Amino acid sequence: MRRVLIVSPHAPSRELLRRILEAPDLAISVTGDADDAFASLTSRPPALVVVDVRRPDEDHPLFLGLLRKRHPTLPVIALVPGRLRIFDGRHERVVEAHGDTAESLHQMLVSLQQAMHELLAQDLLRLWRPPVGRA
Repeated sequence: MRRVLIVSPHAPSRELLRRILEAPDLAISVTGDADDAFASLTSRPPALVVVDVRRPDEDHPLFLGLLRKRHPTLPVIALVPGRLRIFDGRHERVVEAHGDTAESLHQMLVSLQQAMHELLAQDLLRLWRPPVGRA
């Protein structure tokens, strides 16, 4: 079973993200603490990390930078104010989600679900592809 790690300092956000992203074939782990997240990454690496960095008073932007430095190929979705930053292990793309309306929040959450499914599908493809070597 593939695992998704959600890191958010805000308990209601963690619960909302867990509920939105849960699926029968996924194990969802949540934490609000950066040290717990790094310990979890070391003991059982997830297929994907979702980081909520929408609150400017938290240290999670620093966590995101350390995460990308220590685990450069790990797929990460970062929720930042007004956008999603989606890193597939090689390339990053940004999905804009401006506004504070219910519609913009809904659109951001739908984009988050789509990005998660895409990254997990890429993870499966990496597992199924035979290694490429020299002849």
